[in-house]
Formats: sequence, structure tokens, C-alpha cells
Amino acid sequence: MISKRASAAVNLLALLGTAPLAATQDGERALLIVDPSNPESLYVANHYAEKRGIPPQNMIFMRPGTTDYSTFAATNMQGFVGELANTGMTAQVDFVVVPPSDNYYISAPGLISDQCSPVTRFTVPGAYGLYRQSEDIQAGLPINTPNHFFKSIYSGNAFDSEKTYYFGVPSSNAKAESYLIPTMLGYTGTRGNTLQEVLDMIDRSVAADFTAPLGTVYYMETTDSARSSPRHDKYPVAVTRLNTAGGAGQHLLSVLPLGNHDCLGVMTGWASPSIADPGFSLLPGSFADHLTSYAGSFWTGSQTKMSAWITKGASGTAGTIEEPCNYSGKFPHPLLHVAYYKGVTLGEAWFRSTGFMPFQSLFLGDPLTRPYGSPPFVDLPGAPQTPVSGTIVLSPVASGTAPGAGIARLDLLLDGVRLDTVDGVGTFTLDTTELTDGWHDLRIIATDSKMQRNVGRWAGSLIVDNLGASVGLTTSNSSGDLGTLFGFTVSPAGPAKVVETVLMRGHRVVASALGQNTSMALYGQVLGAGGAVMVQAETRYADGTRSRSAPVSLSIVYSGTTTGSAPGVFSFSKHVRNDSSFLLELPVSHSDDPTTINTTVLTNPSQSTSLGGVGKWRVFQPQAGASGTDTLTFQASGPGGTSGVATVTLYYDDPNPCPPGLNYCVGAPNSVGAGATMGYTGSTSILANDLVLTCDNLPPSQFGLFFLGQGQTQNPVGDGFMCIASNHVRFGALLIDPAGQATMAIDLLNLPGSSQILAGETWNQQFWYRDPSGGPVGNNLSDGLTLVFCP
Repeated sequence: MISKRASAAVNLLALLGTAPLAATQDGERALLIVDPSNPESLYVANHYAEKRGIPPQNMIFMRPGTTDYSTFAATNMQGFVGELANTGMTAQVDFVVVPPSDNYYISAPGLISDQCSPVTRFTVPGAYGLYRQSEDIQAGLPINTPNHFFKSIYSGNAFDSEKTYYFGVPSSNAKAESYLIPTMLGYTGTRGNTLQEVLDMIDRSVAADFTAPLGTVYYMETTDSARSSPRHDKYPVAVTRLNTAGGAGQHLLSVLPLGNHDCLGVMTGWASPSIADPGFSLLPGSFADHLTSYAGSFWTGSQTKMSAWITKGASGTAGTIEEPCNYSGKFPHPLLHVAYYKGVTLGEAWFRSTGFMPFQSLFLGDPLTRPYGSPPFVDLPGAPQTPVSGTIVLSPVASGTAPGAGIARLDLLLDGVRLDTVDGVGTFTLDTTELTDGWHDLRIIATDSKMQRNVGRWAGSLIVDNLGASVGLTTSNSSGDLGTLFGFTVSPAGPAKVVETVLMRGHRVVASALGQNTSMALYGQVLGAGGAVMVQAETRYADGTRSRSAPVSLSIVYSGTTTGSAPGVFSFSKHVRNDSSFLLELPVSHSDDPTTINTTVLTNPSQSTSLGGVGKWRVFQPQAGASGTDTLTFQASGPGGTSGVATVTLYYDDPNPCPPGLNYCVGAPNSVGAGATMGYTGSTSILANDLVLTCDNLPPSQFGLFFLGQGQTQNPVGDGFMCIASNHVRFGALLIDPAGQATMAIDLLNLPGSSQILAGETWNQQFWYRDPSGGPVGNNLSDGLTLVFCP
């Protein structure tokens, strides 16, 4: 059953068909960190998401790199962690994937001790993949700190970020660790790859999935002992294991496998191998690397760079970003190719083969490449083809396609967020009243029972109609370039007045229309290039109702920037958790190069502290007890001038709200009717401290008092009933107002006497009052109100 918390967080089949998603099956496991100020980052991210079927909700928009690790920990990591928490995706992604940005390393001197050579840099993806280890990193760790997913056995073990690992196996040991697999799709700076080479790498990697290519892994033992010996003693075992598994491996005494054009893998050790030599060829899906100090050190021209393997045709490679010394734990173990052949993704095989935490080790390529996988079959018979309401039951069917495979689990994802899981094959019960009206992306993910955990996907959509709210979205031009001004028209309909409509790319708000406005526009530069860039509208109404449109697909060519017009900014509202940092991108529309756009925060929210950020993104930490609403104002400037001022309205949500109060006991009849009734406004949060007790249906202009206590009873007292058993705490007398209501704000931190209310405790409230005309005794009591208090 889907929890209320998860549900707060669907026929794509009818709009797009399943074909675009059918070829690849692991996209939901990847999280992209996209630099919104870098056109190449946006383009590669859009292309990769389209080819891999990655939900747009699996994209975080902020600059991935920063100057140093302390800034990363204080700002970038908080934005990253906060976005995972606010979107409900913390537990469901396994890979962090960084498209090309302006850097690939973060300065980090003095954190990792190494007696051989100082560690002064971390890879950008590595910092995110090891975010759970950040506190230990800042306290200081040795260079040989183990990657506990590593195990020097030649099996194909799937990775699961929800598990903690200890020496290669899932474990509850206190020293067990959990990670994300840190990867980078490419580096396009000096000595890196061209943009087209990165796009080509993605295309050939996707095309290689499930093709079981025939080829050979070449383990090259060279005469360079410093670069070859850390691994070449393991080559004979790796060849034997690979051949036994049905693959093909050879151990050769040379630098490169010249004369061979069937290379599924190359592992060598040499400072400057001639990778461009036409005397050998790499097959799609291949992984190749050369162990040397500066393969991933793009800042120096010394030695051949790992990017040469991508140019050559590899789907992945690895290297170090500064002098590593020749610790074998910093480089892929030969088991990589055996695990990969046995059916795991390339990213899993690389991470499994890396002995140390990857502070300096950089993976470049497509981590989701899976040539030897066997995705399960999954379908959803009777998938809703018309709008639904109330509670529905989804009954998927699934079966393994790998030899001997069953189905280990099914996951239900709505708009990219996992809502429910069943072991084996079962049904999902979905209460659609807890969902926004309108269009939702719906996916069923099947994971088989094999060690490799093959994944299969059914993708469709669900249209919800419980409240009669809807919004249509059309565009005047579905194709263009980065300089094109894309116009959108929305047609909302609902039970109340429209407050705002926002245009979204996943969780990212890119434009808005306030009130009854039905038009909005933004330049292609904001969304970035791509063949199928999906955007969706969401309308908010005055009564709190929301509705979502079906998505619109845009085709944006990587060209065409213009200059001369001032940027435009958009006001919008955003809900954030009050117990977690949050990432806020400030929506700006501009046709100029994003690097020329400056965004300035004019006023910060009063209930949140700024943690930093640059360009269009900022990170904030809500203060203790943040509640209600808050605002931030900003504007943007560029070569064409300065924008107006926009306002972001923040709504602070308690992710663990206190349960509602419940009335109990009997309020005896009084002189004005059936009896007095307790109530309250505010909350029972001790930190918020905003509880106000109320009592209605009282005799006007009489005196009374509120009191509280613990335990429940119902004993006659006066003309009514005492509903509280013990520990009575009385407040001062007050005068009932002419409308027959009594109200009192309760200071939970300063109760009468020495009384104290703690989080988790249950207390009962009641009101005593004079009522001379109501009965023989002349005083009475209300019913009781039980409240559970929370932090």
C-alpha cells in the first residue's frame, strides 16, 4: 500500500509509445547533476536522458563543481542532499552521473593522507558518490580507505545504494558503508573529448545494450614495471575466469593489441600508448584503460589522456586526476571485464573493481552500458486508458528472461519517484485522491532474481481526475534552436481561481504565468539542446488544488544564440521540507550565452539561512521551526540589460506532521445548547509553539478556564463530565466572548508550575466554565480533546 508521505510526491504509452524507452532499462537508477549555465552540460544531459529513458525528475540543476572541498560540503553537497530529500529520491538512485561541465576536480588538500604523494584533488563525481562519507573525509582518512563494494572475486554482483557493504558483501556491520557510483559522461575541456565524441559514445553504448557482442578482452603486460606490475600478475586468473564464463580473453606481452579489431576490452600499463593507432579497434560497449599517473590529469600535456579511449570507440575508461603512485587499489582490477561479461552494468563492474574509495579515480563514459544483460519482461495488462479517480489496483505481470531467473521485486514509480515495492510479482493499490489531478508518468520496474539484478521496464501514464481540475499545454513552435523564443499557451480549468501556472522540466521550474494569464515564453538556451526535451505545466488554484498537463516535446538544435534583449525572470511558489536543506534555481529566460547572465538575490527568505550558490542556483537551510510562507526576491542582468524583480514564495512543509487532534468524552448540554466543544488551531509542534486552544458553544460573557492533563476518564463533575484522569495543569481564568467562544494561545515552553510536554507525549485538553442557568450546580465542562505532540 502506498504511504501518504510517498503519495504526496499515469498514458505516456498513448502519447509516445513504449519504443523510445524499450531499448534501455536502467535509466531510473541514474541521477544527473546538470550545470544550467553550461550549454554542453544541458545538451549532453538532455541527450543522455532521452536515450536512456531517464525521467526528467532524475535531473538536478546546479553547477557540479566548486573551488574546494569545504565549499562543496557546505554548499553543493547540501543542495544535492536537500534535493534528494525534497523529491523523495534519496533511496532509489544508484549512480550519480555528471555531464561535461567546466571542471572535473575539486581542490582538497590536507584531507587524505598519503606517504607517497600528497592528495590535493578529488574528482567531482567522486565527491558526490562519497557524500555519506563527507564527515569522515573532513576529519581525515588514509588514501587506502577501502571501497567496501570492492571484492577480488570474479562474479557479476549488482550494486544497490540502499545497502551497506563491508568487504564486498551487504552487511549490517558498524563499519559497513553505502555509496553512489560516481561517474562522468565526458570532459570537453582541454585534452578532453569533443562534444560530438561524447554524444557518439552515448549512442553507441545504448546501441550495444543486450547485444552480447562477440569479441576479446586483451590484458596487456608491458615492460614498464611501475605501470604494469600492479595488475599483470592477476591477468592469468582473469583470462581463465573470462574464458570459463564463455567470453574470450588473452594475456599478451605488448603495450597494445595491434592487429586485433575485436577488442571488447584493453587493460594495459604505459605512460603514452598510441591509442589512435589504426592497427587495432574497439567494439561498441568496450572498456579500456592504461595505468599511468596522468591519464585523467587534463591540466598537463604529459602522458596520453584517458579521453583517447573514448575517441577510439570505448564506452568507458578510467584514470587518476593527479599523481596517484601505483597503488593497485586506485585502478580497475582485472575482474572488471569478467563481472561486466557476466551481465552487470559497466559502472557497477568498474566500481566493483576499484579497491580504494575513488577520491582521485575518475570514470569517464556511460555507466549504464549493459551489453550482456537480459532484461525481464514486464507488462501492465488493463493499464488505464481513460482518466481515473478514487482507489485503483494495478496488476502487472513479469517474468525473467535470463536462464533460471525469477522476479525478485516490482517497483511502482510515479513521476520518477518510487511509491511502492512488492516482493516477487504482486499488485499495487494506488489511492489517486492523494495525487494531483492530471497527467503523471507511470512506470513499473521489474528486477530479476539473478546476482546481476537485470532490470525491465513498462512505461506509460496515468490521468487522474478526482477534483475536476485540468490544464492543457500547447506550444507555438515545437522546434528551434538555442536562440528561439518558445511560446506556450496554457488552458487551466478547475474548482477555484487560478493562482499560478508553472512550466517544468522535471522538478525544475523554468517559466511561470501568474493569475489568469495563459501565456509564457522562454528561450531554448534555458532548456538546452536536445531532440526530445519534455516540459509540462502545473497549475495551482486558490483552494490548494493542483493540476498537471500532458508533456510537450521540443526539438532544440545546438546553435543560434542571439544578443540584445534583457533577460526575463519569473515569480513562482515552491514547497520545501522544513527539516532539510533545499536547492532553489531562480528561473531566468535569456537568449545570450548562460555564462554572461548574472542573477542577484535582492532579499533572502527570513526563515532560511543561505548556504551559498552561484549563477541561477542557491542553497538554503530552513531555520528551526520554519513554517508557513516565506519569500525571496531576485533579478537578472546580461548583455542586453537588467530584468524586473521576481518573487519566489516558499511554503515550509513538515515531513512528519503531528497527527490531528481527536475529540472524545461527552460535553454535557448547557444553557445554550447541546454542549461545549473543544478545538484548536496552529499545530502541536513544540518547536513551532503555535498551539491555540478553542472552545465553542459556551454561554457568553461567563468565566472559564482551560486545563490539560494525561489519561482519559468520564466522571460526573458539576453539571458535566471530567474527561482528564490525572496530572491536571490549569491555565488562568478568562472571559468567554459574546459569540460564546473561548480562545487561548498556549506557550508549550512555559507551562504553569514545573509541567513539561515532550515530543511524542499525548495530553488531553478540556474547558471548565460557569453556567448559572445551565443546571443545578451552575458550572459545566466541555468534551475532551486529545493531542499528540511532536518536535
